[in-house]
Amino acid sequence: MINFRAWIPVFFLAFCINSALAKDATQGGVQALSAWTNQSGSTLYIQSVDPSGSLSGYYINRAAGYGCQNTPYPVTGWVYGTAITFTVLWENATESCNSITAWTGFYYQGQITTLWQLVINGSTSTGQIISGEDIFKPSQQKKSKTLKGK
Repeated sequence: MINFRAWIPVFFLAFCINSALAKDATQGGVQALSAWTNQSGSTLYIQSVDPSGSLSGYYINRAAGYGCQNTPYPVTGWVYGTAITFTVLWENATESCNSITAWTGFYYQGQITTLWQLVINGSTSTGQIISGEDIFKPSQQKKSKTLKGK
C-alpha cells in the first residue's frame, strides 16, 4: 500500500519548483497581445504566452526579395525572462515558400534584437543557410501589452 502522506512533501516541493520556473519564464519577458515591427517592415504579432513561457502568434513578412509576403504565418516559440526565440514555417493556406526561419535574441531598452537563420527544404550544407539580424520595435498595430525588461 502506498503511503500518500510520505509523498506530500515531495509533491509540494515539485509544485514550488514548477511555479518558480514558470514565474521566471515570463517575469519581465514577453506578454500577450503585442506587435513588433522590424527594419524591413515585417511584423511579429504575439497572441499568447503561457506560464511556462511558450508563445504563439503570427508573422507577416514584408522583407524585400523574399516570398510569402503580406499574409499571416503561424509563429511558435519560447520566452525566458528577456530571452526570446520564435520560428515560422513558411506555409499557410495560400502559399508555401518551402522553408523555415528561426529568430533568437533578447529584449532590451524597448526593442527585441535577434539573429535569424532561414533554411530551405532540401538544403544539404550549412553554407545554404541564410542568416541575418533583425531589430523589432513596438508597433502601433494591435498592441495592448508590451515586453518588459527585468
